[in-house]
Amino acid sequence: MPYGMTGFGRGTATSDQGAITIELKSVNNRFLKVSMRLPDVFNELETEIEARVRKQLSRGSVYCNVSLERRERDVTYRLNEEAIRDWLPRLKALATELKTEQPTLASILVMDGVVLEETEKLEPGETLKTALFKSLDEAMKGLLEMRAREGESLQADMDMRVNKVAGLARQVESRAPQVVAEYRDKLKARIEKLLSDTGTSVEPETLIREVAYFADKVDITEETTRLEHHCKQFLSGMAGKGEVGRRLDFIAQEMLRETNTIASKANDAELATIAVEMKSEIERIKEQVQNLE
Repeated sequence: MPYGMTGFGRGTATSDQGAITIELKSVNNRFLKVSMRLPDVFNELETEIEARVRKQLSRGSVYCNVSLERRERDVTYRLNEEAIRDWLPRLKALATELKTEQPTLASILVMDGVVLEETEKLEPGETLKTALFKSLDEAMKGLLEMRAREGESLQADMDMRVNKVAGLARQVESRAPQVVAEYRDKLKARIEKLLSDTGTSVEPETLIREVAYFADKVDITEETTRLEHHCKQFLSGMAGKGEVGRRLDFIAQEMLRETNTIASKANDAELATIAVEMKSEIERIKEQVQNLE
């Protein structure tokens, strides 16, 4: 069964250092493109995260968002003595000049950058990495399930359309001989009408030769045979496993090429109408194929 390329998955896991949540979103793309947003602590793991995503996906634009909610952290504070020694005498000098109240140390401490907060630096230890990849696996599972449901829906729609194209191709096959017979009768009647005043009649050999030329010119046996074969290939390809989108896109293009040839040879209004209907269905198939992995 083919997979679609649109999906969403979310996974959460906890460790003694905090809770990790990963959200995966994917949309259509001819190739596989992975974009990530990570907390700084996981920067060194970006390549490994992307490798795990690429191992299970082959097409689509994938957006991976990783968030980390840390547990209570050990916080310490230190004074920026350099800033205090710089600002305090300058402020005192300014107060003397302006004849205002002298600043105190307490008034300096509330200034930004004077009291610095220092938190424990988080390192990606084994427990944190285990939680990270556990949440990634859970998010990937949800993403694949959604892409599988989309693929199932697309397959049902394309199955119906491909079978319709194959049925229309059979209509073309059954109609084609009648086109030649009708051309023969019309040509014979037209020639007989033109020769009615001359007392002569059309030579059978001449009529046969002209009809044979017309039949060869409008013959679409090869095109309908190939079209039906492509339809079978398409249905068989959808039943396969793995990446099928590119192969089905190629087959659909070949189906359209054969249909265009049939339309160009169709010297008949009914055949032209059938060809237009086939082209319409194949264009819809090509649009749907763009959603497949």
